[in-house]
Amino acid sequence: MKKMFHLLILTTLLIGCDGAGKESVDSDKLRRDPPETELTDKDLRKLTKEAILRFRTGNNQETYALIHHSLKDFDAYIAGENTFNYSNRTGFDLTIKVPAAQFDSLLNYIVNNANINELKNKSIQINDVTEEFIDIQARINIKKEAEQKLTELLQQSGNLSVTLEIQKQLTDLRADIESVEGRLKYLSDQVDYSTIRISFHENTKYSKRFFVDLWDALKNGWQVFLHVLTLLANLWVVVFVFFLLRFGYKYYKRRIEDRKNNHR
Repeated sequence: MKKMFHLLILTTLLIGCDGAGKESVDSDKLRRDPPETELTDKDLRKLTKEAILRFRTGNNQETYALIHHSLKDFDAYIAGENTFNYSNRTGFDLTIKVPAAQFDSLLNYIVNNANINELKNKSIQINDVTEEFIDIQARINIKKEAEQKLTELLQQSGNLSVTLEIQKQLTDLRADIESVEGRLKYLSDQVDYSTIRISFHENTKYSKRFFVDLWDALKNGWQVFLHVLTLLANLWVVVFVFFLLRFGYKYYKRRIEDRKNNHR
């Protein structure tokens, strides 16, 4: 039993202190001497790409149709879409996800074929996440090794308190592994699919909106008038008391003036 307890303490220390040290050493070693299966050439580096494209177009619907119809040719899809309608312009905000290999091709196709009257902004950001990718993989390997050791201890344990302690550590360790694997999956998705954020708009002449705005203003004015009437109806007691007090004040003031005139 003492031997089992000592093994449990040793495993806990491996998960904690030695785990952190080993994680750092392994990740440094991987960066210096990457495995043959990883990073054998520049094509295997982990890069995330994001482009921002903002422009004014001559026709919103034509531009939207061109972008939408082109996505299938590049295996891309719209991950987010928003329309806006202001007094002087209307347009679309699109978030497009495209395979990393098709990122440049799709971006160039849109720039060259969309009805762009004025290019407001075009920017591309590329982040190298290779180092973080390797670090996460090393952390997962270390934690899984510790999980295997705890599992072996659990199978050998014959003491209830030791068994419960091992199970608790296993539960915490598996939660950590799932969390780290979730981060790895997120990074993988960002690497596999690049992001293109497009915002385009079409200027609107106010003369085209004048009668619409005028009609809306007339309707809003009528609604305000009805609200005022409703408010007065709800406050009829206050209005009645106000006029009653005003009438009483005038009556009292007139009586005072009549008395003064009689004394004269």
